[in-house]
Amino acid sequence: MQGKVLALLASLTLTACAGAVSDETRMVKLADDLNARGDSESAATLYERAAATSKDTVGAYTRLGNSLMGAGQPERAAAAFRTALNADPNDGEALLGLGTAQLRADQVESAARTLAAAAPKAQTSAAYNRLGTALILTGNAAGAEDAFRNAAEIEPMNLDTQSNIALAEAIGGKGAASIETARANTVSVRAEQRHFRNLMLVMVLAGQDAQAAAVAIPDYPEADKRAFLAEARKIRAIASPAGKARAIGLLG
Repeated sequence: MQGKVLALLASLTLTACAGAVSDETRMVKLADDLNARGDSESAATLYERAAATSKDTVGAYTRLGNSLMGAGQPERAAAAFRTALNADPNDGEALLGLGTAQLRADQVESAARTLAAAAPKAQTSAAYNRLGTALILTGNAAGAEDAFRNAAEIEPMNLDTQSNIALAEAIGGKGAASIETARANTVSVRAEQRHFRNLMLVMVLAGQDAQAAAVAIPDYPEADKRAFLAEARKIRAIASPAGKARAIGLLG
């Protein structure tokens, strides 16, 4: 990776006098191209060099943070987003980036705090879903349900968001409501195997093991179904809402 970046920087030096475009702009464009090709690590190196001399601290370090997230480095990404927020504490994109980085780094309490500030600014389904995820991992099922419902208001046809609502209801002790929400998902022709599995899971959490076993999942082997139900029963035995949520995340 280092050799590739050095070669790119050399090309920048050679072409610096070719026009009025700044080295920063050239580096950002090259980094954008690398990101588009899936080379987030090399892109992050270029974004970092560009950010070091940029007059647009918020934009430069937010780009860097997003690239580091893509490279699987949430701790370094969080540091970049914090630099952006030092310049503008109310920037919605940087707040969302920091909260997402904290969530990826399993700093769920910090993530919930940051995302609670970011989601109303971003006003996207993804932002509220991330907030809901952070809240449910802290054990706050009611707050998570509210966040997921905000996401559903923005994108009402998103089946994954509806699944999130069902899980929050189940973890919050609303068994009948969670089953109704999850069952409505499986009626859609857009439903995938995970949506049927979610219905089985909330049924098991509500103590309806026989009904869960009777759920018909298209193209899903019976052995896989039995294994899933066994894992769901283990999750039901976990006492704390936060523990249940973490186990569900591992179950997929």
